[in-house]
Amino acid sequence: MTSESRIKQLLLALCLLGLVSTLTACGGSSSNVSPGKIVIPPDGGGPDPNDPVDPPQPPDGDTIASVIPSSLSDAIYDSGETTPAGKPIYIIDVSVLPGGALNPAGLKLGNDFVFRIEGGALRVTRN
Repeated sequence: MTSESRIKQLLLALCLLGLVSTLTACGGSSSNVSPGKIVIPPDGGGPDPNDPVDPPQPPDGDTIASVIPSSLSDAIYDSGETTPAGKPIYIIDVSVLPGGALNPAGLKLGNDFVFRIEGGALRVTRN
């Protein structure tokens, strides 16, 4: 064999070794886990992450009342559901807001209700 063909074989072997190393590093293992992802198996006894969470109470335990202006009564309304602690769940329906924008004039979201946003991404505007 000539030295030129040996150099070609060596380069080919190095390229093959690099390809195998790359494929192995990019998820070639049998665990079926994507690189960079942390997988936590379900424990079967935890809370449902989709359940609404009661808002934190002020330090003195007082309830802060929500004020929903009549102009927003179509967009913010009682869902008829309650949290496990018994608080009413109100819906903020983005689909009925012009352009998905909420004008907060006269609106006060207190801790007496739990609010759930539905119907899109909510934007808050200011005049």
